[in-house]
Amino acid sequence: MPTADCWVIENYAYRRCPHPAREFGCTVSLHNHSNHSIESMGFLNQVVKLRFMRPFRGLLQSAFGLADIADLNYADIYYRSPLTVEDVLQTESASAAELGFEGVHLGITDHDEIAGCLELQLAHPEEAHRNPLGEEISFYFDEYLFHIGVTGMPAAGIEQFHAGLQLAAKERRLDDLFEMLRASGSLVVFNHPLVPWGKDVGRRIPAEALLSRYGWAIHALEYNGMRSRQENDRVLQLARHVGKPVIGGGDSHLLLASSVLSLTRAVSFQEFAEEVKEGRAVSLVLPTFFAPLSWKLFLRVLYFIAHYRRIGHFRGQPVSDLLSGKTVLLDPIGFASRGFLCATSALGLIR
Repeated sequence: MPTADCWVIENYAYRRCPHPAREFGCTVSLHNHSNHSIESMGFLNQVVKLRFMRPFRGLLQSAFGLADIADLNYADIYYRSPLTVEDVLQTESASAAELGFEGVHLGITDHDEIAGCLELQLAHPEEAHRNPLGEEISFYFDEYLFHIGVTGMPAAGIEQFHAGLQLAAKERRLDDLFEMLRASGSLVVFNHPLVPWGKDVGRRIPAEALLSRYGWAIHALEYNGMRSRQENDRVLQLARHVGKPVIGGGDSHLLLASSVLSLTRAVSFQEFAEEVKEGRAVSLVLPTFFAPLSWKLFLRVLYFIAHYRRIGHFRGQPVSDLLSGKTVLLDPIGFASRGFLCATSALGLIR
């Protein structure tokens, strides 16, 4: 498939679409993360066990100002996306405008958190019909971590509803979780259903089993902008097999606008959600999607290194406080990373 143009996905098949705004009225940008999303650094617990990392374990702890902590659990370190809610809105709106669209239905779905979508509606109440309430819910099924994107959540009693969903997910009461979602009328999307999480590489992902049990409450599967073309093609096959539509989701977290969107002629998000529930959905794949996944992930890691003092936290304490008055190895590396990111951005290589 050539990669210089936009493509749409209809009925599980690709077709070239150089001028999407001539066919559809609006873009829908789902699966967006703001600075209310927390990203765990727990994966470093596995990295530091690697043989080549042994000489660098102390340096890595020192880089976070945690040299004196024995048996450090890196899951206690996290960072937040650097993008504010307003940043996400402006980024996605500008991307839609470049494609010829006058607006975008924008879903802020932070990790197990509704503060971002509430902030967006508070800042732009006149656009509430285009900016639904939502979150990305994490849960375990058959001891495998999955995520669902929930948008169009009811405004009345939203705090209590959110708390109930999170408690059900945490306690693994999945029957209750999906029953609450169905009763709420929210749009429920199975996000990146075939991600092979690090510790589970080689295991058969129980996505089909999840759909067999809870498909009655899941409306669509996601074609994810931060996963590979090969993995997304398998998602298309799975969606066809279970008879679910496929919608686009960006999941970009850092740097750029979403590389995968959805298209609609609906004037409100609720109308779009009803289309999806009826089985009608069109995904839009932008040229930026076709950059190698390894490059996208490399840029995300580099961005963290470049700004970790500002966005990193340890048990709620900013890394900038832990490193106050100190110079550590990551500082010159961070400086070089910022220079590299500026250069690649100027050359149009940020993807």
